[in-house]
Amino acid sequence: MFSLKPSSFRNDINGLRAWAVVSVVLFHFSLFGFSGGFSGVDIFFVISGFLMTDIVVRGLVNKQFRFGSFYFARAKRIFPALIALVLLLLAAGWFVLPTPDYQALGSQAGYALGFISNIEFAGAEGYFDSNAHEKWLLHTWSLAVEWQFYLLFPVVVWLLYKAVRGHLTALFVAFVLATLASFAWSWALSIAAPNEAFYLLPSRAWEMLAGGLVFFLAQLTRPLKLPRWSFLLGWLLIIVPFFAVNGSSQWPAPWALSSVFGTMLVMLAAREKSLFTRTAVAQWLGSRSYSIYLWHWPLAVLLFFTQSQNQWLWVGIMLVLSLILGDLSYRWIENPSRRWLGRFNKRWAGAGLVAVLLLAYVPAAVVKEHHFGGRVNPQVDQIAAETNNYNAQRDRCQASRSSGQPIGCTYGGEQLAAIVLGDSHAGAVVRAVERALGPRVETHHILDWTASACPVIADIQRSDTNRYACAAFIDYAKRAHLSLSSEAPLLIVSRFAQTIEGEMSAPNAPPAAYRSQPFAEKSDAYYNEMNAGIVEAACYFAQTRPVYMLRPIPEMPVSVPQVMARSLLFRGDVERVRLPLDQYYERQRYVVEAQNQAAEQCGVVLLDVEPTFCDDNFCWGDKNGRPLYFDDDHLSEYGADFLRPEFERMLNSEMRNER
Repeated sequence: MFSLKPSSFRNDINGLRAWAVVSVVLFHFSLFGFSGGFSGVDIFFVISGFLMTDIVVRGLVNKQFRFGSFYFARAKRIFPALIALVLLLLAAGWFVLPTPDYQALGSQAGYALGFISNIEFAGAEGYFDSNAHEKWLLHTWSLAVEWQFYLLFPVVVWLLYKAVRGHLTALFVAFVLATLASFAWSWALSIAAPNEAFYLLPSRAWEMLAGGLVFFLAQLTRPLKLPRWSFLLGWLLIIVPFFAVNGSSQWPAPWALSSVFGTMLVMLAAREKSLFTRTAVAQWLGSRSYSIYLWHWPLAVLLFFTQSQNQWLWVGIMLVLSLILGDLSYRWIENPSRRWLGRFNKRWAGAGLVAVLLLAYVPAAVVKEHHFGGRVNPQVDQIAAETNNYNAQRDRCQASRSSGQPIGCTYGGEQLAAIVLGDSHAGAVVRAVERALGPRVETHHILDWTASACPVIADIQRSDTNRYACAAFIDYAKRAHLSLSSEAPLLIVSRFAQTIEGEMSAPNAPPAAYRSQPFAEKSDAYYNEMNAGIVEAACYFAQTRPVYMLRPIPEMPVSVPQVMARSLLFRGDVERVRLPLDQYYERQRYVVEAQNQAAEQCGVVLLDVEPTFCDDNFCWGDKNGRPLYFDDDHLSEYGADFLRPEFERMLNSEMRNER
């Protein structure tokens, strides 16, 4: 059924690389409507799967495959340019990055050099979140996925090859089954845990295995005859996602199937002289695709770091610079290192390459763990330090949205003084509530019932994941609070607008939250259902204890400490971050209505924030030149302390009697 055909360099595959890298670069620079340009990575994965299957299977059949040679070949292509990029970023960061940013770079560099950055980023913000442009080495997640595939793939194929006694048909069937299994897992995980599905190997393996299927189909004894139009269909399937999908699309499964299947069709057609791939420009870009991919992303981050992402002159300069650095990296690092390393014994050259990788890890680890003050203006460092000014117990005490119940940390003495219930906005103020106890903290404590991204809305669900356990979290609180002193007030703090309205950057996106059934749009029925959930939850607790709700904390359009620190660093003066008051009212309109209804219906007491953070025209991100937030929407410990008078009134029994 299969007969191995001679292997040679394919210009069409090199040209495909050009399309892949161009789509990714244009997406990252927000150019020409490439909202789905990230699908270029999927093209890379299919190509990698094809080439690795060719190398491994052909080597096994010809009894020439050697694990050491395989890993060395991959390492000498990938390691040198990556090491150079990391070391250059660490060196440049010394002169321009405030301490928190520099330490974050050191952390990311360590994960990148260890090829586990995909695992790290899977547990943090998503690839499409606004904070993604703060991560200088975010793009190394795909290198990590590929390297993990390189490590496991030849071992698994070797074992399968031995198990089927070299029968290629049986090996092909195993590839088909593994591809289908990985795709099914990817689809399920894309619903349950989109971040993990995007970053982790098991949910990406089907794309590389699909490339392996192309290799097998190309070796059929009777060549596979596809209709002529399938080639054009393949290109259509590749190109359409560049413009038709975006960060809200369920990725990688099922929508990446378009890019993957399209790449398979084009590769199966093997048209070396296609106009799509044969041009000198396509071949030039394809040859340099790895280096261009490596160097373009830090330049995109630099645009955001200097707040130049909307200045088209600078965007154009960075785009051109990406190509120049990619070319220099290809000619001065990639090719010379491969040729030079090829002159030595593979065992010793490989050991030396790994040793250099480990040596590069040393400065990354040092940067991560040390302060290195005095590198930049001390005021810049003081402002930037507010990014770390949050509850030191946050990671231990704040539950995840999939946990279904709070962790239940307490701050203070033995007797319960108050319960703080809500999401990360509640977690941002819980220690300020503790400090509002004053001397009573020796005998009384604050109970922390907080969970990330869990607003206090009865029966809250999400259509974009099935690992959302916030309804169970609230139900747990409903049951558990009955066993606690009814004299202790309950404070509800939630970023309701994030759940109801969605991201500030995408106000027109369809809602993901629902209670009874998903909504296609933000209709009156949707808002009524969400508001009823806020009122229902608050009034349930108000049946048996005093309940307070904090008015919505103003959400700033950008990270306050980062913008203030960087404006001082690059322009010499501090840019104050502000939100127009009318925008605050507009975004919080339905939340305020629901809170007012809870106050009228069951006596919930509302704690105001507007007089503290806003004037007649704007809500401000700083006071006295110091950020009130540790990012764009969470109050820092400094900022939360400005609400202490409200919390002291709540903790005062005379205020509770006003109910």
